[in-house]
Amino acid sequence: MIQAIIIDDEPGNIDVLKKMIADFCKDVEISGTAASVDEGVTVIKERKPDLVFLDIEMPGKNAFDLIDYFTPVGFEIIFVTAFEQYALKAFRYSAIDYLLKPVSIRELREAIEKARKCIKERNFQDRLDNFFAIERKKETKIAIQLKDGYSFINYNDIVCCSSEGAYTVISFVNGNKLLSSNNLKHFEDLLPEDIFCRIHNSHLANLDHAVRYSKGRGGNLLMVNKMMLEVSQRKKDELLSRFKK
Repeated sequence: MIQAIIIDDEPGNIDVLKKMIADFCKDVEISGTAASVDEGVTVIKERKPDLVFLDIEMPGKNAFDLIDYFTPVGFEIIFVTAFEQYALKAFRYSAIDYLLKPVSIRELREAIEKARKCIKERNFQDRLDNFFAIERKKETKIAIQLKDGYSFINYNDIVCCSSEGAYTVISFVNGNKLLSSNNLKHFEDLLPEDIFCRIHNSHLANLDHAVRYSKGRGGNLLMVNKMMLEVSQRKKDELLSRFKK
């Protein structure tokens, strides 16, 4: 359902347009109306419409003042006016259509069809933009506490974390290693559980870098950096359940 509002300083014009939309454009719902630019600004903020039917000449301020207020505009616009001379300016303001009063049913339907396509494209793009914004915000850097400070690394580069008494040895894809003064439990809690799996009391493995599992009492997990990690018997089923077999 397209959520729309009508802004027009003539109540009769609002009533006529509402009835036409109700009778011939069933997927459009008029969720609010306004009789001036200032009222229109308030209604748009409250209702957050997909589409605005907008008269141009109104007392005090005109339609272009309203659009300037919301630039960049987050809704589609169909101008509905008795004046032809604003058409070029209207399209410069990215209007979907420019309907002259009295509005014909055919022109109204055509204008709404244009708006429908634009709203669909806008919604898709908004969802896409939101997805990529979320992906960009995903934090992949962590701070590794060392004896003399911190090292900031991307956890995707970690192959595994292995217990070394009260310390942890962190092994990386490029073959480098770091000795952290934090214990293995610290990294188990810190690193994302959808990527890392505690496969042994001594090993926390990045499953994205696992190459092959070898059967045995618990088995062994070959990692991309050629490390062979022992899998405890009680962790075997949990590990294998993380892979599609």
